[in-house]
Amino acid sequence: MKFIGGVLLLAVLAVLGFAAKTTALTDADLRLDEHLVALRTPVLTDVAKAATLVAQAAVGAVVAVVVPVILWLLRRRRDALLTACLMIGALAIAYVVKTLVAEHRPPRRLWVIPPDNAMSFPSGHATVAAAVALILALLVRGRLRPLATTVGVLFAGVVAFARMYLGVHYLLDVVGGCLAAVSAALLVSGFLDLPRIRSGLEDVGTPAAGRHHAGRAPRVPTDRPG
Repeated sequence: MKFIGGVLLLAVLAVLGFAAKTTALTDADLRLDEHLVALRTPVLTDVAKAATLVAQAAVGAVVAVVVPVILWLLRRRRDALLTACLMIGALAIAYVVKTLVAEHRPPRRLWVIPPDNAMSFPSGHATVAAAVALILALLVRGRLRPLATTVGVLFAGVVAFARMYLGVHYLLDVVGGCLAAVSAALLVSGFLDLPRIRSGLEDVGTPAAGRHHAGRAPRVPTDRPG
């Protein structure tokens, strides 16, 4: 079911991307960005710039390397692979869709900062932020999970708003970034839940003798009549 959900979200992402290029949706997105101009203050602008800084692709790359290494050393091997593949997969999906759709950025007059590139859909920053939110929700367990999930959702929301506030993305761009992260999470978790993959991860690091006898009752020696 996770695979199917991931594939369906990819289809929705592609449809949404090409729909975002239509005149009606572009005009609606542009009006929203223009309304956000009236909200700009020095403090909000600084917050938006900071949110952009901590959700750039380079930060996603660091998360995809450093966090999995720590998790692997802690013997949380499935979580390590989940983190690395989710972040890398989300960025890869966003890049491919961005290249295929090739939507133009909002008008230059709205920019507070220059965009990273000329293509707008989906937002790479929103993709990284949503991937971080999903990683927090999936990795943190127990009573702290609701708090971690809330922090992740708030982080993703702030980054998405910041990209529109700064005038470099439309609403559909940040929605597309979130969809890219969720689709990657479904595809990766579905793959890691395959019985053969799961059992292979459980065997990693287990001594050979332990793997050989896993699940078997120990043999009891019997005395032979002499």
